[in-house]
Amino acid sequence: MRLLLLSLILSLLATGATAQNSSCPALQDRAIGSVSSACAEQEINSICFGHPTVSLARLPDVPTGVFAQPGDQIASNSVDWFSASSEDKTWGTARILFAAYPPDSLEAQTAALLAFGDVALFPPPPASIPAPLLDITVAAAQGANLRAEPNTDAAVIRTVAQRTGLKAVRLNEDGAWIQAYADPEEIGWISRELVAGDINLLQSAPRDNAGLPLWFSWQAFDFRTGIDDAPCAGAAESGLLLQSNRFQPPRQFWLNGLDIRLNGTVFLQAQIDAGMSIYVLDGEASIIVPEARVVVKSGFYAQVPLSLAEDGSPTSAEVPAAPSAYDYGSMLSLPIAALHYPTRVGLDPYTIIEKRPDAGQSPLEGMSLEAPCKITAGTFGANIRSRPDPEAPIIAVMGHRESADPIARAIGADDLLWWKLADHVWIRIDATVTGGKCSAVPLIAHDS
Repeated sequence: MRLLLLSLILSLLATGATAQNSSCPALQDRAIGSVSSACAEQEINSICFGHPTVSLARLPDVPTGVFAQPGDQIASNSVDWFSASSEDKTWGTARILFAAYPPDSLEAQTAALLAFGDVALFPPPPASIPAPLLDITVAAAQGANLRAEPNTDAAVIRTVAQRTGLKAVRLNEDGAWIQAYADPEEIGWISRELVAGDINLLQSAPRDNAGLPLWFSWQAFDFRTGIDDAPCAGAAESGLLLQSNRFQPPRQFWLNGLDIRLNGTVFLQAQIDAGMSIYVLDGEASIIVPEARVVVKSGFYAQVPLSLAEDGSPTSAEVPAAPSAYDYGSMLSLPIAALHYPTRVGLDPYTIIEKRPDAGQSPLEGMSLEAPCKITAGTFGANIRSRPDPEAPIIAVMGHRESADPIARAIGADDLLWWKLADHVWIRIDATVTGGKCSAVPLIAHDS
């Protein structure tokens, strides 16, 4: 049934661009912007409805409730599947905030997942946890053993030192042992006498799920999106924005069966025939497969082939293609302002500028006065900004004796001249040295 439902949803995810009128970027901006306003007080581990159209299926034991107006919320672990669409120009949007763990630590951080346009998501069934995970600490001076079963004859999984923090799940039947996590993938039993914490809040429960995973639902999910479906110039394509704190250790995610370690923000798209694309807007993502570890840095993207397993779920075990620089301008319409942590779209500067010559000489050396205009940065380099304004974000830096070929000039917000190197890529003229016929570079009225 779930595979049939998946097929029906995927049939609605169009890959071709949809013709819309010229007002569609504003319509899309308003729809996506409603997430920031309506979901401003969103709780952790919840899905917040941003704008029609969004559909979801609750698990059988979850009350129906209301999920129809912007700002409505539902627990993130109560959903069997979730989809959004862009039909009737409504730009379905929703944001999920959830606790995310790194692969080797119990220090959870808030992560955010923003779905917009034509998207279908399928988290795994949530584990049945009898009580909230509780923090406990090893109190014994000599440390304690985490064992495979709740008895002293069981195999030792790990020895944990005094003051080590664990996540407690439950008590065994007689209350003498505690089932707890040492890290997100390692669970075992520890004697109640050797730990400190508010253990009385734990429930006694049968050991019917010894392999209980710590991962919350949204650290692992399958998904599909529309691709190349921006309705008009200036609008975003359908997809997902996934974000963890880039100043913290990487969080681990399983996306379409692929192990990804992320600290930062990625834009995600996927279809079985086109594969999965992972665009790193800031920070860094590591893609882990049996044969390799591929690191994708800000300003780059990687593509991973997808196929269907026997149960209809996607698999992505192949080594991804080598990362390539993405088109910076096409990423600027993404709704990053609706994410949890402030961020910006990264730029690989070497898609626009040329590196310093190996011999170290000036790239302007020997240029004819009639040659096409070329600029280079002085000793202290030059800031590259997203618009001709000294208050605009710095998106890259042109290093000493690196160079570029400007395509236009404009009077900036500070009433000084700026070079335009590409769409939304500007550098102030007084930070550069010029060569060739730069008076021929067209003077334009900027609108960025």
